[in-house]
Amino acid sequence: MSVLGGRSMTAHLARSVVGLLLVIVAGWAGTAGMAWAATPITGLEPDLHHAGLVVRHGDGRVTYAYVPFEEDAISGIDLLKRSGISHVTISFGGLGEGVCSLEGEGCPAAECRRSVCQGPGANAPFWQYFRQSAPGEWRPLTLGASSTKVRDGDVDGWSWTGHEAGLPAVSLADVARLAGVPLNDEGQGGDLPALQTVYPPGVAPLAAEEGQGTMVYVVAGGLLVLIGGGAVYAARRRRVGEDAEG
Repeated sequence: MSVLGGRSMTAHLARSVVGLLLVIVAGWAGTAGMAWAATPITGLEPDLHHAGLVVRHGDGRVTYAYVPFEEDAISGIDLLKRSGISHVTISFGGLGEGVCSLEGEGCPAAECRRSVCQGPGANAPFWQYFRQSAPGEWRPLTLGASSTKVRDGDVDGWSWTGHEAGLPAVSLADVARLAGVPLNDEGQGGDLPALQTVYPPGVAPLAAEEGQGTMVYVVAGGLLVLIGGGAVYAARRRRVGEDAEG
């Protein structure tokens, strides 16, 4: 074989190898592209649903809570627990959970198990569960909060009452506003729950009352310390004066 013929064969072999490599690379790139296109993009925020919760106390104060959730539906108990409202509940087995106390009003779990915190008499108040079908139209949910489904746009209510709901007429947008949640152009709030309590005239916030009581004790204690210190100082001055005269 001549040198020239050997070089031609070598070049042909090299071109074949390069072509084969190109085919392999193109096939890999196509497969990778297909795999990339089929891979879902993660890290995106899911669409959130929102529901409102209104809690009416015996003294007339009302707490409004605006609650987001990712699921298509949650139970009424889940709505309460996600709202951030302080609560005490107990399990009644297959009947679900009963609400004993909301924001400090109600009774302990031991007493709740006997009568769901309802005192003697047909009209004695206890925590009753309602849903608003239209603004101001509250109907009792007799199946209980554990068995009731809450969906986007629903407004549920709890009222410390023995008969009528006594809950205000509000839309979900009203609940959001009263809870301090700004709504976007689509009428949706944020991804965190929010709540706020509205007090009727003559009813002061519990925390403010406790704070005022504590402040009174602090001021009174400070005055007693000052008076006692002044008396001790005056006695010492008088003793020093007597010693100087003696």
